[in-house]
Amino acid sequence: MVIVCATDTLDRVHGFLRSCMLNPHPGVYVSVSLDAGSRDRIWEILSKWWEAEPRGTILMIVKDKKKPMGLDFRSLGAPRRTIVEYDGIYLLQKGAKQPANKAGKE
Repeated sequence: MVIVCATDTLDRVHGFLRSCMLNPHPGVYVSVSLDAGSRDRIWEILSKWWEAEPRGTILMIVKDKKKPMGLDFRSLGAPRRTIVEYDGIYLLQKGAKQPANKAGKE
């Protein structure tokens, strides 16, 4: 499963994500059938677009059995909350400072 949340991004980001994922709520995109290669290609495209015109935030949540709670995160931009690992689970930390671009895999 892959979930992408896009806030205050370019219109083409939303159009692109709607072309390959379900859009159940504004700014939220979901797919249960993307393979790892397709998911990585989508992230590569989003990363290049964001780096060319850094606007808004994009968060990708992917299934990863090796990570706490079976989830991994990728983000572009400066989210309002930071996801931190604590004692084997993820927590949200409001107002935390995070680098503006965290495009790489974690």
